[in-house]
Amino acid sequence: MIDELLTALSGALDDDADAAALARHLDGIGAIMENHFAYEERQLLAILDTLALDEDAGSVLGPL
Repeated sequence: MIDELLTALSGALDDDADAAALARHLDGIGAIMENHFAYEERQLLAILDTLALDEDAGSVLGPL
């Protein structure tokens, strides 16, 4: 999906699209990436919650 969005953005750039059209492309890419990273964060936090650490996760792993 990201490849398709980047291809569409590249096409818009090649076609000298106006700033509003480029902003829509960038907003779409940003939304997909935010959604993806939120999913990744949920997956990682679920795994980290299962660790049996002797100390607070933040002090062992740094800021999360």
